[in-house]
Amino acid sequence: QGARRLAPKRHPRARIRLRRAMATDTVVSNKGWLRALAMMPIPPHSGIYKLHLQTKETIGSLSVRESVRLPTGLDRDEWIASQLCGIFEELEHLVNVMEDVCNEDTCPRMSAGKCVQYSWADERHTAPRALSAPEYMRTLIVYAEERLGDRKVVPIDGSAFPPEFMHMVKTLCKRFFRVYAHTYLSHFQVIQEQGAEGHLNCNFKHFLYFVLEFDLVGKQDMSPLAELIKMFLETDDRNRTKGKAKSEK
Repeated sequence: QGARRLAPKRHPRARIRLRRAMATDTVVSNKGWLRALAMMPIPPHSGIYKLHLQTKETIGSLSVRESVRLPTGLDRDEWIASQLCGIFEELEHLVNVMEDVCNEDTCPRMSAGKCVQYSWADERHTAPRALSAPEYMRTLIVYAEERLGDRKVVPIDGSAFPPEFMHMVKTLCKRFFRVYAHTYLSHFQVIQEQGAEGHLNCNFKHFLYFVLEFDLVGKQDMSPLAELIKMFLETDDRNRTKGKAKSEK
């Protein structure tokens, strides 16, 4: 039903915006525990919410996985902060292009499929609020900009990062994941039709391998995309195995 309502609302420039705004490089990593995600107690997706599992397009999916790993000699917090800023820029692009397909009518509640809904709460508004998907994403962009721009939490003068820095990083990453989950589960058909599937996959993989490398998002929080994540990791494992076999010949 959601897809049928989306189709008439596509902006004529959506194809160009989706392809250009979502273009990015991809980095690859792996964590064995993620394979257990498919066993999490989330009902299996069906109908439109299963379309994302048909995805096959990607761009540069075999980029070196060490790209997200902490380089020797660099401060861990500084590296995580710099990586997070890049991931946030990619997410901001995604939210911008989603304005063409995600609105108050199609998505009156921020969700990940039929069985998971999200509310918003922060330091100013501690009581959880039910928001539409576009309002949730706009609120997240403003919130992330404020948090990443707070020099008491993210210093740029060489001073030590405060203890609350990692809590902030994990909170942002958990909410960033929700945007990707909503996109894949509610709007993947439009993304696919517009030829931007590969760009979306690249952005999500960059995010995914970063949070795996530094253990920033829990298994339960990522369970709505368990099948997709399992598929990505297994495909990358096979491709890496093939690459090693060729190099040894």
